[in-house]
Amino acid sequence: MDSNIVVRHFKQAFRLTDYKILKMKLFAGIIFLFVYTAAKSQNIDNITIGTVNKIYSNILKEERTVWIYNPAQTNRTNLQRYPVLYLLDGEEHFYATVGMIKQMSGVWGDIIVVGITNTDRNRDLTPATSNSKGGENFMNFIKEELMPHIDSTYPTAPYRIFSGHSLGGLTVINTLLNNTQFFNAYIAIDPSLWWQNKKLVQQAKQDFFKKKYTNMSLFIARANDMPLGMDTLAALKDTTINTILYRSVSQFVNILKNENNSGLRWVSKFYPQEVHETIPLNGQYDALKFLFDNNEFKTNLLQINPEKYIDAVSNIDSLFIAHFKKVSQTLGYTVLPPKDLVNNLGYSCMRLKRWDKAEFFFKMNIDNYSQDANVFDSMGDFYEAKGDIKKAIENFTKALTLGNDAETKKKLENLKTKN
Repeated sequence: MDSNIVVRHFKQAFRLTDYKILKMKLFAGIIFLFVYTAAKSQNIDNITIGTVNKIYSNILKEERTVWIYNPAQTNRTNLQRYPVLYLLDGEEHFYATVGMIKQMSGVWGDIIVVGITNTDRNRDLTPATSNSKGGENFMNFIKEELMPHIDSTYPTAPYRIFSGHSLGGLTVINTLLNNTQFFNAYIAIDPSLWWQNKKLVQQAKQDFFKKKYTNMSLFIARANDMPLGMDTLAALKDTTINTILYRSVSQFVNILKNENNSGLRWVSKFYPQEVHETIPLNGQYDALKFLFDNNEFKTNLLQINPEKYIDAVSNIDSLFIAHFKKVSQTLGYTVLPPKDLVNNLGYSCMRLKRWDKAEFFFKMNIDNYSQDANVFDSMGDFYEAKGDIKKAIENFTKALTLGNDAETKKKLENLKTKN
């Protein structure tokens, strides 16, 4: 990276308000306390959110380390498959990204995260030149070696996301333009599009009018990469290095605004309160929200009062099927309805004595998650409520073959004494 850019970025880091600096100090103190406490208690408990994979690359002639978050480790169901997020600068962004995915999994669904750590960042995350094929070789490593390894090892769905910040964002845009079919969705967080005299910006002027990006998505996060006191209009007219990052990303976004035939689904968001160094967290969250927020089957009434909603809607089963059919069409693969959501709808229908709808939802969970003990436990509750003790016993017994749950065991023993 150009030394002037580095200096300017450090200046921007100190451009934060006193309030933001105070928040950063408080956050740093909390992190220190957490690490200190964890270090003292590591002989008592360990919290693990992922695993480390080491892959030797014949293309790069070196061993590469990737960090993996695999939701199937805690959600063991035989049919569940997950989209895959390939995350550049994995050592910087893995923990925050996995945390927000786990927090929002009930809305977005779970996602496998592959954090690609660095060995030679400038070599790998910049476009190839006549003197270096580093960026090209790196993408070949991802396509020909890393992706096959991930697909053969983990329960992946055919939906891939590529996310990067700064030079990583540059790599994301370069891949979108030059290796379009590698991924289904692209997340570029304050991408360094000033690189090589804005070469990719110039290329985009041609490509977005010639190529098709049907069923692909792009989210661009833009930080406030401007000197203190300068507004956006002045920054766009500026010609100095102080605004080159902001101008290059803005020019790229304007190209997207002026074309409407590529088929690309895209959003750009400007963060006036964030600078280049602070934008990744908000940018990543908003990008994933853009990609997956429509996955949730939601209405205001359903969220406030599920039973009132179900009582008012006679065809909730067909609405539910239609919703996830649409989600599957959007993402290009079969998206299974979340187990907990289906389970809750089943119990709501059961309390309303909508027996046919309740059975529909409980059976859907059994069809989709047949290795999960709780779906059979729920079906046992359903049959017990209907008075079919024989089928209730069958389902509680099946649940216990998949997991030794004390509550299920107690319910089964009580039914056997009554039967």
